[in-house]
Amino acid sequence: MLDSLEIVVLMEDSVPMDGALVAEHGLSFFIRGTRDGREICGLLDVGQTPELLAHNMRELGVDPACLEFVVLSHCHYDHTGGVASLVRSVGRRELPVVANPDLFRPHFRSAPVVSALGVRPDDRREAIEAAGGRLLLSREPFPLTDGLATTGEIPRVTDFEGGPTGFFTLRDGSPAPDQMMDDMGVIARVKGRGVVFLSGCSHSGIINMLRHVRALCPGERMVGLVGGLHLVNAGREAMDRTIEGLREFDLEWISTGHCTGFPMQARLLEEFGDRFVPLSVGRRFFVGA
Repeated sequence: MLDSLEIVVLMEDSVPMDGALVAEHGLSFFIRGTRDGREICGLLDVGQTPELLAHNMRELGVDPACLEFVVLSHCHYDHTGGVASLVRSVGRRELPVVANPDLFRPHFRSAPVVSALGVRPDDRREAIEAAGGRLLLSREPFPLTDGLATTGEIPRVTDFEGGPTGFFTLRDGSPAPDQMMDDMGVIARVKGRGVVFLSGCSHSGIINMLRHVRALCPGERMVGLVGGLHLVNAGREAMDRTIEGLREFDLEWISTGHCTGFPMQARLLEEFGDRFVPLSVGRRFFVGA
């Protein structure tokens, strides 16, 4: 397990009123774990514009040279945009870039008009490798260090999540619904505290994800949740059932934003009070014994 964990929001859809930080539609988390006196640093997602991410990293004192891994939670451009540029800025070869094997598939929506939403051409496999990245593509949970791992693919077990997404891919040359099976998150296990879960967009459903985390960490307390919940267009029933599902984990803190949607943010505040805090660029979380 980790001895301590720090999470810094590098990119999100909102910023504090004061200061030089910038925001855009996207998400990126800096993860710093400590174990036996050593720091282990990496990113979950990179937002969509490398220049803006680099600006926030400078403002927040995060040096790209410290990064030892990058995890890409799913294919969307607002989580993978500029990953090749980010890898290049680290300045060393063989930087692990962890993702699902389907990350580079064609991915688009057709409403209101056909739009490509997946990994952009400048961030394709060849570009990441040319920049110094080493792609590690796995459908199973992938270990980043002791106490830090990806979830791998998420089983769809609830009856109100992980359904039709409105996204499409190509299979054998024909359009087909895309169920976003590449969607995953990062699990951090902190000694003496418990489990923190970091999600990108939760396209597979946050309750599905948390139940999968619990199955991977049996008997361990769930401490915190940070990320997007992709409920921006959800109806009341989906929000009600998500709140009901979250209750079973008795989390000490919840911080969501990006694609969560204001109505769901308001519901989380109403239900969890000061255990809930909205995401914003620059927000920091620390978990330690």
